[in-house]
Amino acid sequence: MKSFKCVLTVIMMTVMAFLMSACSGGGTEGGAAGAKSDEVAKQEAEEQAEGATDGAKDAGSGAAAEEITINYQSSIGYAPLLVMRDLKLIENEYPGDIKVNWVEMSNGAEVNEALISGNLDVGSMGVPVAVTGIMAGSPYKIAFGLAAQPYAILSNKSEIKKLSDIGPEDQIAITNINSQPHILLAMAAKKELGDARALDANLTKLGNADGYAAMLSGAVPCQMVISPYNFMETSNKEVEIHELDVDPSVWPKENTALVSVVPEKLKNEKPEVYAAILAAVDKADQYISEHPKETADILSEGYDATPDEILEWMQDERSSYSTELKGVMNMAGFMVEEGFLDEGPSSIADLVYEGVKGD
Repeated sequence: MKSFKCVLTVIMMTVMAFLMSACSGGGTEGGAAGAKSDEVAKQEAEEQAEGATDGAKDAGSGAAAEEITINYQSSIGYAPLLVMRDLKLIENEYPGDIKVNWVEMSNGAEVNEALISGNLDVGSMGVPVAVTGIMAGSPYKIAFGLAAQPYAILSNKSEIKKLSDIGPEDQIAITNINSQPHILLAMAAKKELGDARALDANLTKLGNADGYAAMLSGAVPCQMVISPYNFMETSNKEVEIHELDVDPSVWPKENTALVSVVPEKLKNEKPEVYAAILAAVDKADQYISEHPKETADILSEGYDATPDEILEWMQDERSSYSTELKGVMNMAGFMVEEGFLDEGPSSIADLVYEGVKGD
């Protein structure tokens, strides 16, 4: 055993002497080569660490992965986006590594602000907000439609049956000024009261969920709201909430309510990302059509409703999911006519990217 240790010691000393000789004899060239090896090793270690933590580096080339942020809002009308999120459809369509961040926002004004500040890559909102932003020169256009959805004007006061019953003291909750609920309410006011602005003084800004809670508590007597909140409120067993009568011609059931916009910078500079987003939303619409029950399971999270109830509301005749636009130009025309928009689009091409179908 002692003899073996001696031999091992001699071998180690010989190797060390050889290495020291090589380093001293190699001069500057040998030193540079050693430094380069350390640098490469350090870089590889950093890439492996980053890849293990968040996938920010590509294992093969060291190139940064793509990262985008997409918003949705509180409504079953945003079903295509939530299906895209849960099934990772963009990740599956994109040819490389991509990280997709999802954020919930409460209204279109918040979405517009995030788009302009560069903190959002796909902004999803009601038609009026998108039209207003584009016509004001915001650097985005509509990339695809999301859904047509039923809206309703609701009240928890039994004496309010129609718009003319709403008194000056009766607040009406909407998500924001010039939002989809606001413009639809204005359309109803124009038809029923002869003045699109007749109820503007009654408006108060509340997100869909906050408005829902306010209606149940009695904090506000009226709300103009999208599904599923209209259904959730009228089916509530503890508080009696009813829908006001509105001429159905005011809101054609097939008209697009929600759209998604994409900044021109992303579309032009990252065409593969843009293509993956478009492919993903097509896959999402197909999934919703072929797997409605599974879609309802996805949507039921966060609502006071069962998956079966969500499924029933998704299948309402006024609810549909399509990238094709319908009624957008009519909405823009009404906004100009009633002073909600200074200048309207001359054609749908002013509002959308090439390839977007409909009007």
